[in-house]
Amino acid sequence: MDAEKQRVLGFFIEGAREHLDTIERGLLNLQAAMADPEQVNELFRAAHSVKGDAAMLSLNGIHKVAHRLEDCFKLLQEHPVRIDQQVESLFLRGFDTLHELVEKLQLGESDSEGDAQRVISEVEPVFQQLLDYLRHLSGKGGKAIPPDFENKVTATLKQMLPLFRAEDNPAGRQKLVLRCDQLAQLDPGVEAWQTLTMLSKRALLNSKASYRELAPVLVKEIKNASMLIVANKGHEVAPSSALLGLAGPAPAPAVPPAAALPQDPKDLAKLLIRQLDRKQLITLAQILVRYIKQAGA
Repeated sequence: MDAEKQRVLGFFIEGAREHLDTIERGLLNLQAAMADPEQVNELFRAAHSVKGDAAMLSLNGIHKVAHRLEDCFKLLQEHPVRIDQQVESLFLRGFDTLHELVEKLQLGESDSEGDAQRVISEVEPVFQQLLDYLRHLSGKGGKAIPPDFENKVTATLKQMLPLFRAEDNPAGRQKLVLRCDQLAQLDPGVEAWQTLTMLSKRALLNSKASYRELAPVLVKEIKNASMLIVANKGHEVAPSSALLGLAGPAPAPAVPPAAALPQDPKDLAKLLIRQLDRKQLITLAQILVRYIKQAGA
């Protein structure tokens, strides 16, 4: 990495650590923070700033984790809830992942797309469980559970069993994937259900995972999840480490071509003003001022 990029990265890390300190202080006393809307707003802005700054530097893992943390703080802004141990634990697990990514960056480890996808695969279930639980606590759980949801899940699983007993081939796996699509379409209004069916599909498309490995894990997890949802415990639905291992990391998305930036400084400034909020603009200005001073030294 050349000296200029290293300096800009150093500015980002310095700002990110300040924002992380703000978030950590808030999370360690989250119930007290909930009594002051401005403190919750401060937590949201800190996550939002890390997200925006990371996006500008194409630090995809940090950007995505900060974005999910921002989503959770936004839900707290809109629907304050009484904080319990589970909320605190889930928030801290998500925060620890973000903190670890920034620490690795400071130690010189890259934030590659492959690393980003691996991290997201590991921490996404935590954030979805947190969002579902916050909605449950706030009474904003979303859609009603469809009629006969559990019976339809059981019927679909029964259709999958003969396929698991048959010869393992691409055609059979495609039929099993279609059954997972049917399960997803039942849509009980729980985000973790969609994650579970998506991971089940990924596991089925993993040719290294045999039917003998797949069948007991998929059937048990889908059945147990449906029972939790019917019991109004959808916030407890979370994929096991066994399912995550069978599914493997999410495939990296296609990277779109970078948009051409205006060459005229005034036009570029107008574009940034439209795209960034006030706090991000201040952070960017501070980075540029420090860079100019160091470059001229």
